[in-house]
Amino acid sequence: MPDLVVLLTFPSPYYALKAEKIVQGAGLQGRLIPMPRELSSLCGLALELEPGISDCALDLLLAAGVKLEKKVKAQKERGRFLILGAEQQ
Repeated sequence: MPDLVVLLTFPSPYYALKAEKIVQGAGLQGRLIPMPRELSSLCGLALELEPGISDCALDLLLAAGVKLEKKVKAQKERGRFLILGAEQQ
C-alpha cells in the first residue's frame, strides 16, 4: 500500500543535517534519505516526514534559519516516489 509523505529539500547537505537534528530534537519523526531520482538527478539529501507533522517541522526549521528549496508531497510505494506536488520555499 502506498504511503503519503512530505519531502523537504535543501540547498546543501549542511542544512539537511541541521534540519534532521532540529526535527528529531523536537521529538518529531523525520529522517534523511538520498535525494529521490524522481525529484532531482543531483546527488543530495531530502528529509522525509509524515504529512501530519510537516507544517510543524517546517515552522521549526524556518524559525531556526534553515534554508529550504522545496516542500514536496509524494506517494511512496516499493521504494519509489510519485511526486504529487511541490512548493518552492
